[in-house]
Amino acid sequence: MRKFQALFFTFLFLFACKTPQKSFEKGNYDESIQLSVKKLRSRSVEESDVKTLIEAFNYVNTKDNSRLNLLMGEHNNANWGDIFDLATAMTNRQELVRPLLQMNDEKYFGKLDDLKFYNNLTYTLGQARDGAAAFAYEKAMDYLNRARKGERLMARTAYDEFKNVSVFQDNYKDAKQRMEEAYNMGINHVFFKIVNDSRTFLPADFEKGLQSIFVRDINSRWVKFHTFKDDSLRYEYDIVTRFTEIQISPEAIDRLQRIEERDVADGFDYQKDASGNVQKDTSGNDMKTTRYVKVRANVYEATQRKEAKVFGFVEYYDNRTNEKVLSKALESNAIFTNIAVTFDGDKRALSDATARRLGGKPQPFPSDADMLLRTTENVKSRTKTLVRDNVGILER
Repeated sequence: MRKFQALFFTFLFLFACKTPQKSFEKGNYDESIQLSVKKLRSRSVEESDVKTLIEAFNYVNTKDNSRLNLLMGEHNNANWGDIFDLATAMTNRQELVRPLLQMNDEKYFGKLDDLKFYNNLTYTLGQARDGAAAFAYEKAMDYLNRARKGERLMARTAYDEFKNVSVFQDNYKDAKQRMEEAYNMGINHVFFKIVNDSRTFLPADFEKGLQSIFVRDINSRWVKFHTFKDDSLRYEYDIVTRFTEIQISPEAIDRLQRIEERDVADGFDYQKDASGNVQKDTSGNDMKTTRYVKVRANVYEATQRKEAKVFGFVEYYDNRTNEKVLSKALESNAIFTNIAVTFDGDKRALSDATARRLGGKPQPFPSDADMLLRTTENVKSRTKTLVRDNVGILER
């Protein structure tokens, strides 16, 4: 809690240190304008705040207007996006300050008339919006046509350009339909499949468990994974989980017998003097000593164990060239253990650890098929990690 309070007050201190004048001196003109407007809306207004507002506003507004006129004068369609950004920035800046003009000017020392506003920005914004949308659409269609002619990855660039169109005009021509076409054309589809080269039978639930890989976890923008074949799709890549060896250990029981001993309190004896009388302490109470006896118990421990291991590879195949482009080793295991502990003798002799383990009973060993099923979650997790780490290959 104290750390949070310290951070909170540090933030307040840093924010409080920001002033219109300091922001202006650092060249952060729009920040200076925003801080000035905030101060001018308060009850106490200093003349220096008004001067800073006017100086920052006029400087950056004039600078942006000069740049806007220069770009307009070049008559280059590639400039429309920059023109739109400049006109938007100027409009937002002027709309932030304009409400101050409706207030009592005496509060601002009669200086707000010095603010320099520019008109016709609405018209310029309309022109820029139309021009930028048209320019982005033309570029996007050029990339899309190249993709249609065989440069398929150009579809991804087309998709980004069509998104730019929507920034300027949401429903420009057929941009949304063409953007969807570009997206579908730019996707690489990847098919997962399982191959068993281990010469060991895999239960149906094992393969079904691996096919349940939650592909939405590993889908990326331009790569979509599939675990079930769709004949209407073209798969650029296959990912093969290939099992080459499966090991299942025999059912084993390790039996252990040991003796545990402990000295435990078992009553008390009176302390006597040389005459055989019971001794007294300073308070007059009989003096006693604790009597200890050694107790013993026989402990019987049975540990059941069985293990399954699967070995193989995760392989990437480029279906366009029929080449293996990646192979990564895959290994997983599952272990069954069960411990049953019993004893005979005096329970007081048992250590705390042994006492906690009492009550376990022998369990039926899982079948070989069950042991293999226990490895599936681990295999799925490792496969997903391998795919995530190498997804860049599948975007090509």
